[in-house]
Amino acid sequence: MKGILVIFVFAQIWMGSAQYVSPFNQQKIQVDSTGDYTFIVSGHFYGDGTNTSGYPANTLLGNLEQINTSNASMLVCLGDLFMDVENDFPNYQHSLFQQLNMPLVNSVGNHDLSGNFYQEHFGKTYFEFQIHRDLHLVLDTELDDGDISGEQLALLEAAKNRTKLGEIDHVFIYTHRTIWSKAYPEMEGLFLDNTQGIGATNYSAEVLPILKEMGKNASVYLFSGSLGNAPASFFYFHDQPNSISIIGTAIRALKRDALLYVHVKQGKVSFETVSLTGETLKPLESYSVDFWKDEVGEVPFNWRLVPYYCKLMITHRYFWYGVLSMGFLWLVFWRFKKRKAKK
Repeated sequence: MKGILVIFVFAQIWMGSAQYVSPFNQQKIQVDSTGDYTFIVSGHFYGDGTNTSGYPANTLLGNLEQINTSNASMLVCLGDLFMDVENDFPNYQHSLFQQLNMPLVNSVGNHDLSGNFYQEHFGKTYFEFQIHRDLHLVLDTELDDGDISGEQLALLEAAKNRTKLGEIDHVFIYTHRTIWSKAYPEMEGLFLDNTQGIGATNYSAEVLPILKEMGKNASVYLFSGSLGNAPASFFYFHDQPNSISIIGTAIRALKRDALLYVHVKQGKVSFETVSLTGETLKPLESYSVDFWKDEVGEVPFNWRLVPYYCKLMITHRYFWYGVLSMGFLWLVFWRFKKRKAKK
């Protein structure tokens, strides 16, 4: 009886059917016994700051049928699923979550968090699950301002140990912030228009050494979804010596919007770039550092949006923090100057 139970548990793990249930639509990951499967990755599902509708980006909603008929095992969002999680949640339920026939996974971005609303409705913001011999790690880069520490660092350490034991073939890691960008000098200046921490993160000092160890025994894929005003929906960089592939991908409700299909077949990983607007796309590897350096900044600035950007600025709490701070400093200076004049 005990032997039968062990076989049953092993079968469940191998099939991947009991590994992840989406808190957004209660869908389970469905894969077969061949070891082959496909999943879809992108980020910034709300589009950009001009989308105040409370719904996901129109390019995403307009392609739900294509997504649902893709035979993908899951749809992964790399953060900023929502623009305003508390206000947008009801609209997302009926327009996106209930329309998907596959589980939705999210690696939270700054727009997804408002108090504990996200955690109360969708659970933990970092976790792992396994599909066949592949480990999927979902991390929260908002928790410690870009640092991967505490339990999250422990998840990476445990994954590294499992690759050493030969249990894992591929490690897929999902984050919102491009915490890796400052570890490579060739990327300097490419990701200035995205979510950044106040100071340097612990990626180079603590995270990268773990990934390098992983890369000795498994292939490592690190996905991020905060690209800012990007020239394309994709970025690709391969750290060849350490077997680490770094991939950025996001949509912005623009003509360039596209999704990344990740195919795992016969133990090998391949990528397919799929446009949401009918555009002709290049292979993922073409959207390299060189491509970005040639193209970054090419998107023209829309001057008609200046009033809107001004409104965003003056209605944001950080603007008023600055106003209050400057007012306080001016008051201190004025009182000091007044006392000095009396003397």
